[in-house]
Amino acid sequence: MGIDDDAFLENLYNIVGGGTESTQSVPAAIALAVRSRADPHRCALLAANLGDDTHTIGAMAVGLAGAVGGFSSIDTDLVTTLDRVNGHPFADIATRLAALRQSSTE
Repeated sequence: MGIDDDAFLENLYNIVGGGTESTQSVPAAIALAVRSRADPHRCALLAANLGDDTHTIGAMAVGLAGAVGGFSSIDTDLVTTLDRVNGHPFADIATRLAALRQSSTE
């Protein structure tokens, strides 16, 4: 059995750091994405609790988790909230971005 999330975050912060420097933010983001097992919601919660530059590290980490887990890894209740609060259909935006990316590689 591994260590709990609090101990993991403390070790990550003490060893890697939580700052904006790429030597801290990139490995921290990767570690959080791996720790969350590509669950974007769990990854966001872990990032928010890391400390220091949580928004930059969280954006990278959750982006990685979402890329690995795919759209289906995002809780449908969260998608509904995003749609309601932002006034933009999250799934449509994601589909259009994916299509743009695909067309740019052809």
